[in-house]
Amino acid sequence: MLGAFLPFLTTKAEVQDSGNAPAADLYTAFKHVLLPITDRNPYLSEGTRQAAATTAALAKKYGADITVVVIDDKPKESIPEHDAQLSSIRWHLSEGGFQEFRLMERLGEGSKKPTAIIGELADDLNLDLVVLSMEAIHSKHVDGNLLAEFVPCPVLLLPL
Repeated sequence: MLGAFLPFLTTKAEVQDSGNAPAADLYTAFKHVLLPITDRNPYLSEGTRQAAATTAALAKKYGADITVVVIDDKPKESIPEHDAQLSSIRWHLSEGGFQEFRLMERLGEGSKKPTAIIGELADDLNLDLVVLSMEAIHSKHVDGNLLAEFVPCPVLLLPL
């Protein structure tokens, strides 16, 4: 069983011995953070508000940029409180000190699962971290098992 971990241990030692940043810094040097929003609550659910606050705090600490992606299988026209939700997102991030952030919408892509969209964006935007509430997983909007397959960077799952 220990043999399965030896390649990781060797890699970690090589990173530290090579004169590069310590291995722990690889997971704390966040420069671009993704905040996916999958809930339909126009004022954001408790889990999403917590994820927004955590994203802002981490981005502020590390000087990172934030990208927010609103994901819904319905098109924008069929979401009556869409503008209220965007205002709420802006308000919560501004409370964390972020007036400027990138906002993307992936709406009306009914057949494409949110987990795949998050993975695509993480890859395309070369993200360093995805911050997501466990609420998105409990509500079945995001498949927690597939996150490891589709997301090429660390994912921070916040408890409810």
